[in-house]
Amino acid sequence: MELHLVVILISMIDDMVLGFIANFLGIFIFVLVIAYHYVMADPKYEGN
Repeated sequence: MELHLVVILISMIDDMVLGFIANFLGIFIFVLVIAYHYVMADPKYEGN
């Protein structure tokens, strides 16, 4: 029964959902990179 449910969930992922997931992951990773560079470039966090 659980395998049947997994097949139904996988079959519900169409092109629009894949596009949304790809866009969301791309934007999320881009924001993480920007936040990382912002934190690392902040003079407060630098050593001596």
